[in-house]
Amino acid sequence: MPYQTLLRELAPNLNPAGVEASMRLHYGTLNHLPRETFVAEAKLATDLEGQSPGILRKIAESLGTADDFAKWEA
Repeated sequence: MPYQTLLRELAPNLNPAGVEASMRLHYGTLNHLPRETFVAEAKLATDLEGQSPGILRKIAESLGTADDFAKWEA
Protein backbone atom coordinates (compact mmCIF):
# COMPACT_ATOMS: atom_id res chain seq x y z
CA MET A 1 0.00 0.00 0.00
CA PRO A 2 2.91 2.48 -0.11
CA TYR A 3 1.78 3.70 -3.53
CA GLN A 4 -1.76 4.09 -2.26
CA THR A 5 -0.59 6.20 0.67
CA LEU A 6 1.23 8.55 -1.70
CA LEU A 7 -1.73 8.65 -4.07
CA ARG A 8 -4.06 9.48 -1.16
CA GLU A 9 -1.88 12.52 -0.45
CA LEU A 10 -1.87 13.58 -4.11
CA ALA A 11 -5.59 13.02 -4.76
CA PRO A 12 -7.38 12.99 -1.39
CA ASN A 13 -10.84 12.91 -2.96
CA LEU A 14 -10.17 9.71 -4.90
CA ASN A 15 -9.83 6.11 -3.85
CA PRO A 16 -6.07 5.50 -4.07
CA ALA A 17 -6.51 1.82 -4.93
CA GLY A 18 -8.45 2.89 -8.01
CA VAL A 19 -5.79 5.41 -8.99
CA GLU A 20 -3.08 2.78 -8.56
CA ALA A 21 -5.05 0.32 -10.69
CA SER A 22 -5.44 2.94 -13.40
CA MET A 23 -1.71 3.58 -13.34
CA ARG A 24 -0.97 -0.13 -13.58
CA LEU A 25 -3.01 -0.28 -16.78
CA HIS A 26 -0.60 2.21 -18.30
CA TYR A 27 2.71 1.26 -16.74
CA GLY A 28 2.48 -2.27 -15.33
CA THR A 29 5.00 -1.77 -12.55
CA LEU A 30 5.30 1.54 -10.74
CA ASN A 31 8.58 1.37 -8.84
CA HIS A 32 10.57 2.98 -11.65
CA LEU A 33 8.33 6.03 -11.94
CA PRO A 34 9.33 9.44 -10.57
CA ARG A 35 7.06 11.34 -8.22
CA GLU A 36 6.16 13.73 -11.03
CA THR A 37 4.50 10.87 -12.89
CA PHE A 38 2.41 10.01 -9.83
CA VAL A 39 1.33 13.66 -9.63
CA ALA A 40 0.36 13.73 -13.30
CA GLU A 41 -1.46 10.40 -13.08
CA ALA A 42 -3.39 11.54 -10.01
CA LYS A 43 -4.61 14.52 -12.01
CA LEU A 44 -5.56 12.29 -14.93
CA ALA A 45 -7.45 9.95 -12.62
CA THR A 46 -9.33 12.92 -11.16
CA ASP A 47 -10.42 13.92 -14.65
CA LEU A 48 -11.28 10.34 -15.59
CA GLU A 49 -13.43 9.81 -12.51
CA GLY A 50 -15.08 13.18 -13.06
CA GLN A 51 -16.06 12.23 -16.60
CA SER A 52 -17.05 8.65 -15.80
CA PRO A 53 -17.98 8.26 -12.12
CA GLY A 54 -17.22 4.76 -10.89
CA ILE A 55 -14.59 4.02 -13.52
CA LEU A 56 -11.75 3.71 -11.01
CA ARG A 57 -13.74 1.06 -9.11
CA LYS A 58 -14.29 -0.85 -12.35
CA ILE A 59 -10.61 -0.66 -13.23
CA ALA A 60 -9.64 -1.91 -9.76
CA GLU A 61 -12.11 -4.77 -10.08
CA SER A 62 -10.76 -5.70 -13.50
CA LEU A 63 -7.22 -5.91 -12.09
CA GLY A 64 -8.29 -7.97 -9.08
CA THR A 65 -7.79 -5.22 -6.51
CA ALA A 66 -11.42 -4.73 -5.52
CA ASP A 67 -10.58 -5.67 -1.91
CA ASP A 68 -8.04 -2.84 -1.66
CA PHE A 69 -10.59 -0.48 -3.17
CA ALA A 70 -13.20 -1.56 -0.61
CA LYS A 71 -10.76 -1.05 2.30
CA TRP A 72 -10.31 2.59 1.34
CA GLU A 73 -14.08 3.04 1.03
CA ALA A 74 -14.66 1.80 4.60
